Amino acid sequence: MARDTADYEGSEEIAIASGKEALSKAPWLFNRNVGGSGFFVSLKKNNLVHPNHFAVHGVDGVGTKLFLAPWSGNYVLQMIDGIRMDANDFATIIHAYPDTVNLYFAMQTEVEEQHMGQIMEGVRRGLEGIRIPSSPFDVNIGKLETASLDEMISLGVKNKGFDVGVVMTGYIEKDRLPNLDPKPGHVIVGVSSTGLHSNSFTGARHAILTPEVEYREEWKSQYTGRWGLDDKPECLEGQTVLEALQTPTALYLAEAIEVGRLCGDPDVYGVNITGNGFANFNRAGRDVSFEITDPFEPLPVHRFLAEESGWSPEVAYSKQNMGTGFGYIFPSQEMASKSVDLINKRGENRAKIMGEVVSNKGELRTAIHKPYEGKPVTLTGYNN
Repeated sequence: MARDTADYEGSEEIAIASGKEALSKAPWLFNRNVGGSGFFVSLKKNNLVHPNHFAVHGVDGVGTKLFLAPWSGNYVLQMIDGIRMDANDFATIIHAYPDTVNLYFAMQTEVEEQHMGQIMEGVRRGLEGIRIPSSPFDVNIGKLETASLDEMISLGVKNKGFDVGVVMTGYIEKDRLPNLDPKPGHVIVGVSSTGLHSNSFTGARHAILTPEVEYREEWKSQYTGRWGLDDKPECLEGQTVLEALQTPTALYLAEAIEVGRLCGDPDVYGVNITGNGFANFNRAGRDVSFEITDPFEPLPVHRFLAEESGWSPEVAYSKQNMGTGFGYIFPSQEMASKSVDLINKRGENRAKIMGEVVSNKGELRTAIHKPYEGKPVTLTGYNN
């Protein structure tokens, strides 16, 4: 039986809204919250246990990028992504240090028995990547839980289904918490991405790949693309489709902490340009617009996805990072320039000044003045 077109993003919005409504009936669940909701991490106070720090909580997974593990036979790369997704959310508040990572795997038996070593190798590599020099403590593994769910879970290769949830907790000194209050005149810095990261992979898979990649009849109709995993479209510059999709997510945490050490200003904060693309700038602020005048150019995989999906630039910039994986807000040009130099000297990622914050009465907005094609793109508000 063919399925209707999957709308995972719409389903997630419904789930989040109904979940928040249910939890709101017990307001004491939120009585240790710090700040508002909707930023990249959650902050909790507990003056009895950690009087000088706020606890930082992040949770994420790898989404349907997990399909690439059984398709490629490489179970390491997606676990690196899982760690980096949480770490990049930590990077947005600049001074947060990860303390503990808890992992939950829902798996089919064949994955448990044959691939758990690779999976945990990916976890180890991911955690080594977020080991911060001069950190007050090392990040530790907390609890690892696996559940055998052969009857409930599957992916695009028979008997190779699994999913992962990554919970990262950490701490930030109370007096180092950013203001998250951008003002007109503040400077926007962009940092390069490595590709699609772990975002909007359902839409990407379905738009690019042919039905032949899928063995389950009920899902074949979702795939409307014309490319196989081993094909090499000219625009990917020598990469196969699988290689382009599988490129690991860039890591921004270590350099964000170095930026914080350099600047030490509470008006500095970060933006993880992840699942909602450039609309993530709209998570913080009042009566301002984020004017992006010089974004990074989309990578070949972004242009490939835009062409194959038929997405408009508005859709593309609201779903994907389009070459700019992370952003910073700085209160001065001097501070922005010094931080750009720092990031570029580190050499892990590339950075540049790409815009400024301006006054805008009303709903928050982000304007991309030089999209990859067409007129400027404006993204208004934030709904998650």
